Amino acid sequence: MVSKQAKAAAVQDELIEEFLGADAYLFTVPMYNLTMPSVFKAWLDQIVVADRTVNHAGSSPVAGRPAVVISARGGGYGPGAPKEGLDYVVPALEALLGRDDMLGLDVTTVIPELTMAPHAPVLASLIPMHEASLAAAHDQARRLAATLGTPSAA
Repeated sequence: MVSKQAKAAAVQDELIEEFLGADAYLFTVPMYNLTMPSVFKAWLDQIVVADRTVNHAGSSPVAGRPAVVISARGGGYGPGAPKEGLDYVVPALEALLGRDDMLGLDVTTVIPELTMAPHAPVLASLIPMHEASLAAAHDQARRLAATLGTPSAA
């Protein structure tokens, strides 16, 4: 009989191997209640492992690989917004995914804001800003797809 601990370790090994086997990464991580969804955080906690995916004495085995983080949010948290500074998703992900002493991925972030504007009457005056943010995010995503979708010359 396989112990629960052995089963959990096998699942973690599978998640890590899948992560290590990718050439590029796309993370779609919305902001929920100022932070990332708990299931995504749980996945990160499974794949960020010292001496497997993070090497504090050198580079991570995935260092330099491209990663795109798309993080939609219902409100506005960018420069000048009343809730500026309350984004606890993107800074944490950029640090964990992108820092050389962590995973060291080449991270690009796409942030569509004010996604609740068309749905919440109190935000109705912000619909033009939402539409502009969404259009800019779509344009950025298209450019990234064209770049990342092209195999590099080896």
